[in-house]
Amino acid sequence: MVFQSFEYVLGFLPALLILYHIVRRSRIASTIVLVVGSAIFYAWKTAWWLIPLIVAATVDYFVGVKMSAEGTPEHIRRRWLIFSLVVNLSLLSAFKYLGWLTISANSMFAYLGIAAVVPVIATTLPPGISFYTFETMSYTIDVYRRHYKTEPSYLVYLNFVLFFPHLVAGPILRPGDLIGQLKVVRPVATPSEIREALCYILWGLFKKIVFADNIGDLVEFAVTKANGGGSESAGIGLIYALGFTLQIYCDFSAYTDIARGSALLFGIKLPRNFLTPLFARSPREFWQRWHITLSTWIRDYLYIPLGGHRGTAARQALVILFTMGLAGLWHGAGMMFIAWGFYHGLLILIYRLPPLAKFIDKSDLGGVPAALAMATFCTLNVFGWMMFRAGSGKPGEFELMLNSLSMLPNALGSDAFVLAARQLVFLAVPLLTAEWIAYRLKAEFPDFLNRLAPVPLGFVLVSMWFAGMMFAKRSGYDFIYFAF
Repeated sequence: MVFQSFEYVLGFLPALLILYHIVRRSRIASTIVLVVGSAIFYAWKTAWWLIPLIVAATVDYFVGVKMSAEGTPEHIRRRWLIFSLVVNLSLLSAFKYLGWLTISANSMFAYLGIAAVVPVIATTLPPGISFYTFETMSYTIDVYRRHYKTEPSYLVYLNFVLFFPHLVAGPILRPGDLIGQLKVVRPVATPSEIREALCYILWGLFKKIVFADNIGDLVEFAVTKANGGGSESAGIGLIYALGFTLQIYCDFSAYTDIARGSALLFGIKLPRNFLTPLFARSPREFWQRWHITLSTWIRDYLYIPLGGHRGTAARQALVILFTMGLAGLWHGAGMMFIAWGFYHGLLILIYRLPPLAKFIDKSDLGGVPAALAMATFCTLNVFGWMMFRAGSGKPGEFELMLNSLSMLPNALGSDAFVLAARQLVFLAVPLLTAEWIAYRLKAEFPDFLNRLAPVPLGFVLVSMWFAGMMFAKRSGYDFIYFAF
């Protein structure tokens, strides 16, 4: 089930809320309601998607129990942890990477003139498998490190993994983020919490169906014109690059907004996952603002264990490149995703150089240095998003769009470019205005909405309603990160 559907907004969410509040005072009954409701939400289209999820959750629950058993020797605990990691990574690899690996092996054999052919094994990717795999692994790793005590209730643990708002596209939660909230009888949401939740949900829906999906049409328009070649393709790569940057941000952050708002209606607070990343001035700041829960997960469970800031400068550089390469691979199977990860790792290293580091420090004061820093990194980041989009099953688009960008001086003579540019500006200006307001407040736009007095808030929401009626896509796209 998708957040932007009538089934969710008018059916599933209110029905589950009513049922939950009927049994809210019973910890067991309310947990069962959330577990069953979350399972229905996830398996709305295909029931078999639940199988790998339940397998991963069950294995990690029992691994946690075994590691916490009194008197268990350290080497046995380590073996249980390794078993958990092998199961989780094997499930992830089987569904996400096996098809790519077998196709790559056949291509390599053909290049080397070897007659052997590996059977191509490709399966449908269960939505959100990358997200819940990281969550279940964080549980066993934290239990092994003794950072978190084993959850004795399998039902509560299953609720942690299945809880529907974050299940498909995050935020990526750790046991300490959610399990404690799920174990208690939570009070009914207060009027201020309901107001905050609705601000997040309504802004998320608006951002998805008005901004993300309409900009997605412009990206597809750019691809069509670029494929057609000729003068109509001149500069259309700029629309593609800027458009996809805005599309993926609106799409992904909209999911998180709706997830956080939906969870808050049940008395659950999910961590922030975005903080106006469009105005980042450096790659380090970008990853502190973009997909925050993934960034901190990679830092705590991969980067620091691999050495982090320890060792020589060369070793630190290798760790950064390796970590970011794996971060790219987490997003999808393909060399373009890995290249995108390495690209960001290289940017991190370049921005560590003293001249650039001093320039970024100077930009803290605002003014021209800050604007220049934002514009520079935005340009670099947009180039990276072109690689990311090409990795999503569209390998030829990257070269195609680079060729289009090489003809940018002729863009104003292209009717396609002028039309698309006009539409992109029409959508980008209100979006960037909202983001800039939030950036200045060091918050997100729903936080700004929540601070408004009733009359201004009502005016904004009514304006959003009419804008949505006029400009919302009637048949939009799935959330991009469902594929990861």
